[in-house]
Amino acid sequence: MTTHDLSDVPAAAPSLLAYAHERTEPVLREAIAALQPELRRVCGYHFGWTRPDGSPTYGVTPGPYPHAALALHAAGAGEPERNGGAPETSTAAALPGAAAVELVHNWAVLHDDVMDGEALRRGRSAVWAVYGTGWAVLAGDALLGAATRCLLASGQPDGTRAAEGTQLSAARDAAAEAEILEDGEAVGEERAAVLRLLSRTTSRLISGRSAELALRRRAPEGISVAEYAAVAAARTSSLLECALAAGALLGGAEERVVEALTRAGHHLGVAAQAERDIEDLWSGTALSGRPVMSGLREGGPSLPLITALRAVNPAARTLARSLGGGPACPPPPDELADLIETAGGRAAAHEISAWQLAEAYAQLDKASLPAASHTALRALFRHTVTRA
Repeated sequence: MTTHDLSDVPAAAPSLLAYAHERTEPVLREAIAALQPELRRVCGYHFGWTRPDGSPTYGVTPGPYPHAALALHAAGAGEPERNGGAPETSTAAALPGAAAVELVHNWAVLHDDVMDGEALRRGRSAVWAVYGTGWAVLAGDALLGAATRCLLASGQPDGTRAAEGTQLSAARDAAAEAEILEDGEAVGEERAAVLRLLSRTTSRLISGRSAELALRRRAPEGISVAEYAAVAAARTSSLLECALAAGALLGGAEERVVEALTRAGHHLGVAAQAERDIEDLWSGTALSGRPVMSGLREGGPSLPLITALRAVNPAARTLARSLGGGPACPPPPDELADLIETAGGRAAAHEISAWQLAEAYAQLDKASLPAASHTALRALFRHTVTRA
């Protein structure tokens, strides 16, 4: 695999993710390098690049960049078939958007860990548990600002901004931002569209988090699958939609293609969230990097639990009685997981996830992408949901 030709990347998820990592990480590191020194240290730790003291990590596998992978391979949607794959110009054009979506994702992760009191992230102590909640919140806000700067810093070769220094880079960003407010063509119509898309996505993430917190105050038996899906769409689908649409927009795709990929991202997010809920109950730290049942203990809506409680069978009734004491007095974890599975919650959640993934594939087919982009995105869709 080379650094310069997407058509050389095998259409298997590990290779696709490795390619995205290779292309996107330098952009992310450049964005973090422009931050204030203490924030650089905190963000470097969050991304797995450094230890808490700021020294480089060795033997630590950084997390993948799945949103960047979707964006980079969606960029091929705007190009005709060429030598079996998307030309490198599309990938290069999509890099700012790919990095920006990853930065927005990590902003949400940092804030979520603080709100949930989640002390473990990607197999390491969460940022707030190492540096405190103040630094975790500030780091998240810094990443959100960096996402915008990735798209405003148009037309500069890799490494130029870091070499200029923070003050000059900030001055360029301020000038670019002032121009874009007056004329969308200042950074290109495509980047202006992606900036608007990022703004809508952050609003959806915030609204989704608010809706999820509201659901936590309700008894799980009173939560419908439709309410669950609405929260999953705002919390998970929104970023996947953004990644796919941003990549396609920056790659020059037609509007109909962007719309089809956006719909695919919606279904993909609901499918993925359903599988993450299953992992939360039956897989634990090995797959998710979080303690087993951490999501359920936090009181978040869990699809296996919701579907189990809506079943009509003795196990569902036993499950409802066992939850009578409320979240403060749940049954033992193994007993709760067994009851949910016996009531049919695990199977029902899998069925919903599979249906949503099939719908995502159907929308991908409707986009009529070049074969290489279609094959790559289909592999990434599958991996996003099943991790296979």
